[in-house]
Amino acid sequence: MRVTVRFRGPLASQMTNQQYSVDVEEGSSLRTALQTLVDRKKAVERTWKDPETMDREALILCNEVDIGLTGGLETALKDGDKLVVLPLVHGG
Repeated sequence: MRVTVRFRGPLASQMTNQQYSVDVEEGSSLRTALQTLVDRKKAVERTWKDPETMDREALILCNEVDIGLTGGLETALKDGDKLVVLPLVHGG
């Protein structure tokens, strides 16, 4: 199955692409899809080494719903799901 991951915010302009498609097995978790993306795309790996770090440093939406409401990184994905990763930007 295929899911789409779109990066938003200031980080998106630093990436090669702002949107990626990820192919994973039917019924895979969000964690699996994000790890696949990190493993295959150097532009993502330069920012995040694993899904846990991504979850800690960004707001992640699955079909426009915060994953904190759907099971976090264990959220089960379906073909065609759309993920949005919005980095939490801190100044100081």
